[in-house]
Amino acid sequence: MAKYETTIKIKARERIPDLRTILEGLFYRKPELSQKAESFIYALIKRKRIPAKEWEALQKEFGCTHQEYYTMIDKLRDAGMITKVDGEWILSEQFANRCQEMADIWQSFIKRWKTPVS
Repeated sequence: MAKYETTIKIKARERIPDLRTILEGLFYRKPELSQKAESFIYALIKRKRIPAKEWEALQKEFGCTHQEYYTMIDKLRDAGMITKVDGEWILSEQFANRCQEMADIWQSFIKRWKTPVS
């Protein structure tokens, strides 16, 4: 079993127009955390790195409890959206890599399905 993993809910017939929609799929059990997670990600984009020791200030900034903050961080990390390097949170490419791998695999099945049988 992987060290970090989580579940993301996908609605096959619904477009994914923005980050919030992806996060709503990640936080489908606590939808109120999707907005806070989005704020955290945009803060990471702006600052590049956020020291993990700033958890208390970040809780206040995002208006969340201690438990909500760590639920948010854990879900983002488990999905491969963020990672901790030298005590600082940074954005991670793991989420995009897994999504691309799934898309590539599925496209290969679609291609075989469309190929005429001889």
